[in-house]
Order: sequence, then C-alpha cells, then structure tokens
Amino acid sequence: MVFCMKTNQTLLKIGEVAQQAGTTVRTVRYYLEEDFISYSDRSDGGFYLFDPNIVEKVKFIKKLKDLGLTLKEIKALYMIRKENATGDDAYKLVVERLTKQQELTEKKIREYQDLKKEISNAISLVNECKGCQKKPNRENCSACDVVRKWDLVPSPFGAIM
Repeated sequence: MVFCMKTNQTLLKIGEVAQQAGTTVRTVRYYLEEDFISYSDRSDGGFYLFDPNIVEKVKFIKKLKDLGLTLKEIKALYMIRKENATGDDAYKLVVERLTKQQELTEKKIREYQDLKKEISNAISLVNECKGCQKKPNRENCSACDVVRKWDLVPSPFGAIM
C-alpha cells in the first residue's frame, strides 16, 4: 500500500490488487489494458497505483467469467454504460444480456445435475463389482449378471467398460 499525497488516500500496487482479488498480476494488467479497470495514480517509479475498490471490480469480472461469460461479453457489458446516453437505455441491454446468461447457466446446472446422477449410478454399479474375481474388460463386464440387470448402464461406466 502506498499513501498518495495527490489524492490523500491509500492506494494499492498492482501485485496487491492481484493478491487481494485472488488472481495474477498479468490478469490485472490485462484488465487495465482492456479498460475494464483504471489506475488512480502512478508512483514516482512509474508503477500503477489503484483505488482499493478496484479489488471488488476485479473479483466481479472473475465471477462473471466463472459464470461462463467470455471477456468479450464482459467487455460488452461494461461498454453499454459508456455507449448509452441514459441509464434507461443501458439497463435494457444489460438485463437482456444477463437474462441470456442466466438461461445458459440454468441449462448448465441441469446438465451437471444429470451428470451427477449418472456418476452416482456408475458408482452404485461399480460398488456391486466388489469381490469379482474376473479380469475387468468389455467382454467379461458385458456378460456379467450385475451389469446386465441394469436397464441402462450409466454412461461413465459404459465409457470405461
């Protein structure tokens, strides 16, 4: 942290922003270059100095990425604010884009829930293999009474069978 006489506040160095946001200096630099964030001042040595609030902005960008938005999509969201004359114009576009992302996220959640169920079923099936003395291969497993009693062999098991 550095106290800035010009702004009369404590500012963070780029490494401190990265550490507090749980990311890398390279990522913070990229966000700076792409105008996601801006610096407040520069040190006597020319280093970027940031308002501590930038940490939350970097965390939010990371969260949007974790939700599946690309940096291009995130940048488009940020640009809406700059490119629209009124909040009313901007909000419509932001809501539209976030609603689309919400739908995609809900779809991914359903797909993950289905995958979780398939994995659970595969675990149940594999647990029934306990004590089997045959070599595990496609031929032996396909002929096994344990596997044949399943109406539908879970895909994770079928992939390794």
